[in-house]
Amino acid sequence: MLYSICNGQESELNRLQDQIVRIKDSTQYVDVLNRIGFLSYMNSADSCLNYGIRAKHMSDRLSYSKGKADALVNIATAMYLKGFPSQSLALFTKALFQYQAGKYDKEVILMTMNSAVLYHDLGDSLNAAKFSRLALEQTEKFAGDSAMSMLYAKYAMLKPYLLADSSDYYLDKGYEIAVDYKDNRAILFIQNLRIEKLLKAGQLKSVLPIILGSLEMARSYQMPYYEILALDSYARYFLLSDKLDNAIKCYEKGFQLTVNNGFSTMKSKMLKALLKAYNKKDDQRNIARINGILIAGLERENKSNKNFVGDYIEFNNIQQKRFEFEVQQQSDQRMIYLLIGFSVIAVITIIYILFLNKNLVVSSMRYKVANQKVIDQNLLLKESDHFKASLISMLAHDFRSPLTTTLGMINVLKDNDFEKGSLDNFYNSLQEEVRNTLLTFDNILDWVKKQYAGYEYKEEELLIHDLMQQAASMHNPTITAKGISLINQVPEHAIINTDKEIIQFINRNLIHNAVKFSPQKGNIFISTSCTDNEIIIAVKDEGCGMSSEQHGQLFKMSSGVLNGSSSQKGAGVALSICKEFIDRLNGRIWSESTLEKGTTLYYALPRGMAM
Repeated sequence: MLYSICNGQESELNRLQDQIVRIKDSTQYVDVLNRIGFLSYMNSADSCLNYGIRAKHMSDRLSYSKGKADALVNIATAMYLKGFPSQSLALFTKALFQYQAGKYDKEVILMTMNSAVLYHDLGDSLNAAKFSRLALEQTEKFAGDSAMSMLYAKYAMLKPYLLADSSDYYLDKGYEIAVDYKDNRAILFIQNLRIEKLLKAGQLKSVLPIILGSLEMARSYQMPYYEILALDSYARYFLLSDKLDNAIKCYEKGFQLTVNNGFSTMKSKMLKALLKAYNKKDDQRNIARINGILIAGLERENKSNKNFVGDYIEFNNIQQKRFEFEVQQQSDQRMIYLLIGFSVIAVITIIYILFLNKNLVVSSMRYKVANQKVIDQNLLLKESDHFKASLISMLAHDFRSPLTTTLGMINVLKDNDFEKGSLDNFYNSLQEEVRNTLLTFDNILDWVKKQYAGYEYKEEELLIHDLMQQAASMHNPTITAKGISLINQVPEHAIINTDKEIIQFINRNLIHNAVKFSPQKGNIFISTSCTDNEIIIAVKDEGCGMSSEQHGQLFKMSSGVLNGSSSQKGAGVALSICKEFIDRLNGRIWSESTLEKGTTLYYALPRGMAM
């Protein structure tokens, strides 16, 4: 089967046939004619030819090059299905030139691969290899296009000398694209190639599940052509397994499908396979029956092919007469132009204008490329500046709270008289608080310096329980002052693989918000959970919660989102920076909140840990 540009379903064919009578735009009418011809080729080569001829006639009249190229493809496909590969190759070559002239790059690649298939059928292995390689070399810019799936498969099919690993590589590549685009026809085609390889290698145990899967899929999606291919493979599997009767049943079912669906090109193959099987069984009655069907079918095919070729010859004669008429008309026009004094000066003027226009186009393209480079550089600079601003905001935010707490402790010392024992404890607490703050500051400052030239991800294996304890330690004075119970429910052995400083900035701010908005003697719960793809960390408080309006603005660059206890207001920019950093880690962050019942802040990272 020649490679096709897209699937084509029975429902689409019916829809287009109903739609065509209402189309008024000429080029759209040509496109629909070509589309119907393409969708008809599997059922009827005659229909494919008829629609192709009609589309080409209209395209010639409209000077519609794309429509003419598509029509040539349909005519060439019909010729191929009728057993005229040489004529088909000539028409595909004409279509290829049309697509090249119109810069339809994807169609050029597909026609190149179709030419490779035809050279292969004609026994020209050199040109088959050359054209298939040429098509493959041009696929890079369309690698993600659904049309490329069968191109890779065809390349593997046309290169029999490929090593097994190389052949599997191209089949796997095509299969991956087909699955991504849910291209069921391409999936079945590639599976059929895999089945062929396994049957030739005699790997019966491995091939059976693939045959059965393909058969089920073809029936499920009502694709009789691929159901016939699967039945043919199933029959050969039974022949290799010495189960002749089962093979005959498969061939009979396949033959019936070719009759029901008008697959004349497949009918002969099924009948010959049946005849061979009945000969092996020495079933004279069925041998006579199949021979009779073959003879009758051959007579009908000869008659059909005569009509088919006659139609095409008539079409070519009409086109030739039309071309001669156009040539004569052009000659007459040239004489008129000479009579009215079409001067050499006008020609020179036109050439000069075209030359200027060409230079203008070249200059415009150069300007466009240079302008795009400036735009790209500006975007990179903007992103870099934004990231640096985030780093500064992160550094400032992380130390505002502990330094404010420390300043408060100093004011308490200044404004009150304490006994020596209490004063020693106060000094020890203050000293420990400042030491922890400076240690954390040094670590983050060192990390910020390394990141200032641009973001660099540094992954480490970290214990989540310890991360939370360290993050909470910066808020110990406030936790103690408010009598808050911080309950770390994270298993001590739970690990996460990520950038430590970024994740600790997020942890510190989630705990900071929970502490800020917790009531006196409230509880804060830290927990983890896992899905198949993510690990989720939650920090829950028992504060006043948020309204739906506040909740919707939580991770946006704004302030005054939350109203907390102890006259504390505002989530500031910290959570928006958390959102930006969690995005850099390919994670997500969100919240759940109920008024008067508290808020839970969550973040999730791709699962790269053990619990």
